[in-house]
Amino acid sequence: MESLYKEIDNQRDFIISLYKEFIPIKALGPENGGEGEYSRAIKLKEIMEKYFDEVKEIDVKDERVPSKVRPNLIGTIKGRNQSKTLWIIAHMDTVPEGDRSLWKFDPFSITVDGDYIYGRGVEDDGQAIVLGITLAKVLKELNLTPNINFSLLISADEETGSKYGVSYLAKNYSLFNKDDIILIPDAGNPEGSMIEVAEKSILWLKFTVIGKQAHASTPEKGINAHLLSMILGVTLYEELHEKYDAKNELFEPPTSTFEITKVEKNVENVNTIPGKHTFYMDCRILPQYDVDDVLNTINEIVKRFEAENNCKVEVEVVNREDTTRPTDENSETVKLLKNAIKAVKGIDAKAIGIGGGTYAKYLRSLGLNPVVWMTCDETAHEPNEYVRISYILSDLKVISYMLM
Repeated sequence: MESLYKEIDNQRDFIISLYKEFIPIKALGPENGGEGEYSRAIKLKEIMEKYFDEVKEIDVKDERVPSKVRPNLIGTIKGRNQSKTLWIIAHMDTVPEGDRSLWKFDPFSITVDGDYIYGRGVEDDGQAIVLGITLAKVLKELNLTPNINFSLLISADEETGSKYGVSYLAKNYSLFNKDDIILIPDAGNPEGSMIEVAEKSILWLKFTVIGKQAHASTPEKGINAHLLSMILGVTLYEELHEKYDAKNELFEPPTSTFEITKVEKNVENVNTIPGKHTFYMDCRILPQYDVDDVLNTINEIVKRFEAENNCKVEVEVVNREDTTRPTDENSETVKLLKNAIKAVKGIDAKAIGIGGGTYAKYLRSLGLNPVVWMTCDETAHEPNEYVRISYILSDLKVISYMLM
C-alpha cells in the first residue's frame, strides 16, 4: 500500500488540471436555466477512456435540452474477483452560481490558492468525479489490479430530482449486485468521520396567494397577496414545527425542518399592492412521519387561512422524495469504510442521517446498502465553493484501502 499511497500523494497537479478541464463546461439542468450535461459528459468520457478498461454511456431522453438526452457515464476497471464491484457514484450536474456579486472568483473557472480549489461544483459533486478518475489513473499507471471491480458512475440530474439519472438507472437497468460496495461522495464533514446511512424525506411546495391588486395609497380597495404570503409563511412555519416536533439524534439537525425559500417576482413598481404572490417551502421530514400526513396538515392550514383572509391559495407539489429504509449499520460497506478511515486517518467514524437528498435512497429502495461519505468543508451551493486538495488525497487513500 505504501507505493500506492506515495503515488496518490503525487496527484496534486493532475487533480488541478482535471478540474480545469470540466468545471468551465456548464452543466445546469433545464429547471435551472441550463442546457443539461451533454457537453461536460463529452469531455469526461474522453478523459475516462484513458484510464478505465471500458466506458459506457447511457443516455436518457429529455426533449427540453438541445442534445435531447441526459448522459450517464460508467467506467470500469476489472478486478481479480469480477462478481463484485466497488462503486463510486458521482453526478456531473451542478446548481447555478447564485448571486454573482458574492463570489470572489469566477465560479465557472478554477482558482487555486494553496490547498484550496475554488469554483461552482468543485465539491458538489466534482470531488466525487475527481476521486473516481484519479484513482483509476493511479491504478492504471501502477499496473495494479484491484481485488474486486472498480466502477465510477457519473450521472445526470441529481440536483433536480434524478429523473434522468440514478433514479432512472435503478428502475431500468440491473447495474448493481447485492454484495457490491457502493460509495457516494456527496456529503461529509472536515474530519471525514461522518458516514451517512439515512435521509429525511424531501418535500418542495409552491404556494400562490391570489388577492386583489390595488394602488398602494388605497389598500382598502385591494387584498395584498404579498403581505398575506408573509403571514401564511410564518403560520406554516410555526404550526408545522409545533406538530412535527420529534427528535432523532441520528440526524443533524435532529428535527424536521420547514423552511420558506424562493419567492417569485410580482409587481414592477413600489406603489402597487400585488394581487398575486408566489413563494416556496422546502420541507425535510424525519422518516417516522408520513409525507401524506404532512401534506394533509398543510392543506388544512391553507383552507383555514383562505377562509380567514378572503383570498385563494394554490398549493403545488414541486418535488417529493419519500425516504426509504436506512443502510444497515452492520453491513459490509459500513464496516469496511470504518476500518479504512481508521487505518488511514486514525479516527473512529460514525453513522449519521442527513436532511439533504442523495442518490442513496434510490439504491436503498433496491435493498442495497450504499453509504454517503467524503471529507469536505461543506461549501456546496455556497458562493466561493471550494475543495481542499489534501482532503481529496486522503480520501483517495481511504477508497484504495477498501479496494485493494
